[in-house]
Amino acid sequence: MSKNNRVLTYLINLSFYLYFIILLVERVVSVSLSFANGINIYGNAFDGYVYTLVFLSIVGWLVFLLLKCRDSLKALFIFNENINFNYLCFASGILLLSGMVHTHYTISVVQFISYGILIVGILLKVIMNKGNALLKWLSFSYLVSFSMAIPVMYQSLIEAHVYFHIIEGVASFILVGVFTYLLLLLFNERDDLFISWAIFAAIFFDVTLIIMRWEEEINVFVLIFISLSFVLFLAGTVVKVLNKKKSC
Repeated sequence: MSKNNRVLTYLINLSFYLYFIILLVERVVSVSLSFANGINIYGNAFDGYVYTLVFLSIVGWLVFLLLKCRDSLKALFIFNENINFNYLCFASGILLLSGMVHTHYTISVVQFISYGILIVGILLKVIMNKGNALLKWLSFSYLVSFSMAIPVMYQSLIEAHVYFHIIEGVASFILVGVFTYLLLLLFNERDDLFISWAIFAAIFFDVTLIIMRWEEEINVFVLIFISLSFVLFLAGTVVKVLNKKKSC
């Protein structure tokens, strides 16, 4: 491994851990503020689900990190170029579940900062990856856009709020899982992330949730990024087809 790649590998590993630490701190602070301000975290079914998921996600992440990611932990202090980034991708997905629910004192800006640092790490990995240059950069853009299109759970007061929250919870789990899978593909140097079932799953859940909550509030953020994701998916698919024709 060249010196440049060794540096990039270290920085990518560091970006994962900065993401972990910042998001973990935000989650702990938001929950602590809930307790400090007398919030009954099991006062209703929605809050009960949100806070339970935060607790389980953090515990699951910590257990997985200690069991599977010891090599990357050591690499923060003693350089090791044989880091298993697959495990770090899994760990990021587990912890991300805790960030996809809105507690009473969620600090959204801090969450975006943590995710921004992770994006920098993904960007560095794309720089290291080989393959078709146009495809890999389209895939990177698509992955980032896809992740932004995963809806965060907010409490709704619509008439069908029970069904809405159930669908929202299922969507969160499935789409975080899809994002983690796409991240794994990228870290295994795949330059084509344009898988049809992934984008159509995201469109199905996002459109369903947007329509259900339309009269209460339009989720413009999700609407923008699912639209952008679909455009990038189409662009990537066109590039794939053109590349196949050239190779024939």
